[in-house]
Amino acid sequence: MKIKIVLSFFLILLVSTIQAEELTAKEIIDKSLEHKSLSYENSEAKIKMTLIDKDKNQEERVVLIKSKKIDNFQRTLSIFSGNPEINGVKFLSIETKDSDDEQYLYYPTQNKINRVVSSSNKRERFLGTDFTYSDLEQKHQKDAKFKKLEESKVGKNECYVIESTPNKKDESQYSKVILYIRKTDYIPLKMRFFDKDGEFFKEYLVKKVKTQDGKKIISLSTMFDSKRKHATILELEYLNENIEFKNSEFYKESLK
Repeated sequence: MKIKIVLSFFLILLVSTIQAEELTAKEIIDKSLEHKSLSYENSEAKIKMTLIDKDKNQEERVVLIKSKKIDNFQRTLSIFSGNPEINGVKFLSIETKDSDDEQYLYYPTQNKINRVVSSSNKRERFLGTDFTYSDLEQKHQKDAKFKKLEESKVGKNECYVIESTPNKKDESQYSKVILYIRKTDYIPLKMRFFDKDGEFFKEYLVKKVKTQDGKKIISLSTMFDSKRKHATILELEYLNENIEFKNSEFYKESLK
């Protein structure tokens, strides 16, 4: 009986190992998409955002993020506060089936809703942070080709290493993005961004992960732009899930 149990254990272990090895680069990326830095499904999150410039000057902001699925597509509303220039600014992102996300920005001082449309606009920094509008869409994880590289570690964490290259190179601000995805839970612990000339210039790094209701959540992360010597720190203050928002909150007409 003991021999059978031992054999069964090793058989399960062998099958699990084979299945893990058979994961394609695209399958690994798909699993990692569950862990988005600024988007939580059907929930409300509060994030403390700290911007640090090359002279170590700091600017603190608070972002209230609401999200809801409408007709099976994700809509995310971000509301900013922290200083007179950013207070009341709203950003609405609407996931679409076949095209880029629809993105709308509302400035209360102008009482005007602007749509972020062109690829050049989406390469701009998002409200002075080290993220671009395109980063918030995570296009490098959607419309791209993926290639497995040699596995590596981030700290003590064993990671898959995936190279992502854009299908539409003329529209992308990056020549490639290299992702380090933790093997145990598919959290992207690190992303290295390369410019059009193939030079590394920006890195996203997860500092802390916490468990809430059995789910792994990124609670502290940074984006650092080595060219600008500028950093954006994101610290999750709380996350409340399974909240029922009204659909009307997630339409551009409701931003004003």
